Amino acid sequence: MKEDLYGDIRPYNDDEIPAALERIVNDPFFIPAVNFAFPDADVERIREVVRTCKTVEQMQERVMISIIKRIIDSTIDNFTSSGVEDVERGKGYLYISNHRDITLDSFLLQYTLFQHGLPTTATTLGDNLLRSQFIVDICRINRAVRVIRKTEEISPREFLQNSQHLAEYIRWYISQGKSMWISQRNGRTKDGIDATDQGVLKMVSLSGPSDFVENFSEINIAPIAISYQYEPCDIKKAIETTVNLMGGTYKKGAHEDENSILYGIRMPKGDVNITICEPITREELEECGKLPKAEAYKMLKEIIDNRIYKNYKLHDTNYIAHDILHREKRYADHYTPAAYRVFKGRMAYADARFMEYGIDLKTARKVYLGIYANPVDTKIE
Repeated sequence: MKEDLYGDIRPYNDDEIPAALERIVNDPFFIPAVNFAFPDADVERIREVVRTCKTVEQMQERVMISIIKRIIDSTIDNFTSSGVEDVERGKGYLYISNHRDITLDSFLLQYTLFQHGLPTTATTLGDNLLRSQFIVDICRINRAVRVIRKTEEISPREFLQNSQHLAEYIRWYISQGKSMWISQRNGRTKDGIDATDQGVLKMVSLSGPSDFVENFSEINIAPIAISYQYEPCDIKKAIETTVNLMGGTYKKGAHEDENSILYGIRMPKGDVNITICEPITREELEECGKLPKAEAYKMLKEIIDNRIYKNYKLHDTNYIAHDILHREKRYADHYTPAAYRVFKGRMAYADARFMEYGIDLKTARKVYLGIYANPVDTKIE
């Protein structure tokens, strides 16, 4: 099978599922993981349910969708979606999404597709998160595709080879009528501006024909816009950004990514919306293709960004932060006095964390507000 060429990065095949599930239920982390996902459940009963799964679809339907639903029910006040009705059944898409949370962005897409009777997607995931066999098994069962991140240990030549390898798999996967989720950039948006990295587009194009239009026509790009009323890990993002802005270098602690995953899952998120935007059309690609390659990539990036900006749902927190940041009441009709007080309370808590961390309060506060305020400026009506 051609897919065997990608054994180092691809999700598990169905014949690999039983062994992976057996490793999972016998792993020491299984019990705390179950207690986290299902606090009131019988661990042995969950273990039995997991063992009954023989395929990816069964594992997702019987276990993962229940976990995502629990996250939604316990941490989201109102979850809405749109655009899914326009997804063509049997057609593979490359969903390029803005990236606000390590796992939830993709989780919520999977839940939305599942609720509409559509197949879930494969999901690209940085190898920095795949640090234990338990996590590897959980992720690869749920169609995670390993992305080898650029590090000092990897030479430019090796990085290019890894990128080519990933690009080939993405294109092959979509050619099978299946879809894949990928973030628009390496890492989460930490300033509230959802800008696509052209490097992502260039990586994907490594596996396609030289003709720009044909290259991107084959992969059916559909942007995704996701917005949270309360940004996951907003304080952590502000601290990291502030340290870097002040001339330092933020260094992640041991297991910080894993802790951010759990923190993002647990914290209240208020109202959340996900929109599957209109796919990029061939006509749009033809307009890009009239330009020199460098300009063509830039134009495609802008089309994707504008789709996301147009479909991004603004919340009262965005308008409140914008007014506070700019010391005005321009958007006062978009929020209530009660909502304003709640946000000010969150700011006070954030200030305490910034002072505790020892960073410049004025800079950190501006960064924190920008996470919420910047989408107001980028929004396209």
